[in-house]
Amino acid sequence: MFVSVEAIRVNRKKLRKLSNAKIHQYVRDCERGDEFPPILVEDCGGFYTVRDGRHRYQAYLMTGFSQIEVELY
Repeated sequence: MFVSVEAIRVNRKKLRKLSNAKIHQYVRDCERGDEFPPILVEDCGGFYTVRDGRHRYQAYLMTGFSQIEVELY
C-alpha cells in the first residue's frame, strides 16, 4: 500500500543515528530508478511510525517522493 510521506513519523532519537553516506547512496539509487522493498511501518492511528527503512525514508524525502510504498508491521 502507498501512503503520503506526511503521514509517516520517525523517532527523532533514531534520526541522529542515521548514516548520511547510506542515505546519499539511496538517493543516487532512487534517481537511477532502482526499486527498494516497502518501508515497514506501524499504524499509530492517524499516522505511521517507521519500524524498518529509516534510511530509505530519508532518501525518498530528499528525492521529492510524495507517496511511499509501505508494509504494515
